Amino acid sequence: MRLFVLAFFISCSCARGGCEPKIVNIGAVLSQKRFEQVFKDAVAQANNIYGKEKFKMNAISVTHKPNAIQMALSVCEDLISNQVYAILVSHPPQSNDHLTPTPVSYTAGFYRIPVVGLTTRMSIYSDKSIHLSFLRTVPPYSHQAQVWFDMMREFQWNHIILIVSDDHEGRAAQKRLETLLEERETKNKNRNYENLDQQSYDYKRGPKAEKVLLFSQDTNLTALLKEAKELEARVFVLSASEDEAAELYKAARVLNMTGSGYVWLVGEREMSGKALNEAPDGLLGLQLINGKNESAHIYDAVAIVAQSIQELFEKENITEPPRGCVGNTNIWKTGPLFKR
Repeated sequence: MRLFVLAFFISCSCARGGCEPKIVNIGAVLSQKRFEQVFKDAVAQANNIYGKEKFKMNAISVTHKPNAIQMALSVCEDLISNQVYAILVSHPPQSNDHLTPTPVSYTAGFYRIPVVGLTTRMSIYSDKSIHLSFLRTVPPYSHQAQVWFDMMREFQWNHIILIVSDDHEGRAAQKRLETLLEERETKNKNRNYENLDQQSYDYKRGPKAEKVLLFSQDTNLTALLKEAKELEARVFVLSASEDEAAELYKAARVLNMTGSGYVWLVGEREMSGKALNEAPDGLLGLQLINGKNESAHIYDAVAIVAQSIQELFEKENITEPPRGCVGNTNIWKTGPLFKR
């Protein structure tokens, strides 16, 4: 009888005031102190929309540290020790320091705690063999190849020269664009298999890379561009860092390869900072709308995390996240479910 009365009392308490929602800590590594309040506001807004009865998110944030060791220690001591369910990480303050999210990704990824990149565009973070639990709110630079491909088709640029930096970012862009070109070529071949009119086939076959020119820090850019100038194509697709693009534009200008009759099709890095100062008139470039708006990405990422947590509470048996890194080698079983 006493057990029945106790059970009845608990059910009535939940019915009247509602059972206390579970506190879910969400971590963030932000580029500047001023974004910490933005993060708190985003979490407060999400709490008014998601999981009102089952969970309530709590914001815990730090700013980027000057080196990788300090950053990894901060992730362990300030975030993982508080059992965070996910960690947001922004782009570092320095535009050329794209490695700063790496210690956050490595440390949290070891335990399979989801890491959501806010403004990280580097393609390396899409490699799941390296960054085990990294998610993102913006596409990597290599995805710009899709827009390049669409522009080639729109303007019927059937012959292009691809000039790419011989690094991970350049190879990722090259691979994606070549895949799109090959898929298009295969479709057109199948469509025109019974058409013996070679001229008709050539017209319909779509864009094709006449040559791929790779370059590194030791490459003589003048010699590279002279080789490009001797080819038939006059549409150059460039994937390079900001500094590399600036030097390449200078060399192209000396060789009179930036005026009428030439097309330069580039991405966002190749028309930023130093590169933009040296860019030729008529350059066609891409820029992601709000790509560097950290506040907007914080709100988006928090909403995505809140939706994921709500689904997990409804459909899964959630386990507790790891608490701290010292002496802890256990993988969080619930973490990988965020990516589904």
